[in-house]
Amino acid sequence: QFVNFEFDSYWFTEGGANALAWMQRLGTRMKLWHINDRGTRISGSAVTPILKTDSMELGTGNMDLDSLMAQALSVGVDAVILESHRNWVDNSPVKSLQVSAEYLEKHM
Repeated sequence: QFVNFEFDSYWFTEGGANALAWMQRLGTRMKLWHINDRGTRISGSAVTPILKTDSMELGTGNMDLDSLMAQALSVGVDAVILESHRNWVDNSPVKSLQVSAEYLEKHM
């Protein structure tokens, strides 16, 4: 009851874990949800052979954000923290934020 979590669903998914199952397991102890989508815009060879995916704008990647969002809302998270990398759509951090904000407005 004294330990709460900021859950980063991207890295759980990237590591091969079931993010939704972990969110369900944490229940109301998940106070903050660190969110981004996951995919790639890489064409040609990557900077490193390990890199296969990167952060994407919400709703443009391959994560099941609808299910994750429903779970986060069902436990009443205190805040959703949007993460952005330099993999911005059209190389624009502003456009990246706009795309993700549109997703959040539609689904929250």
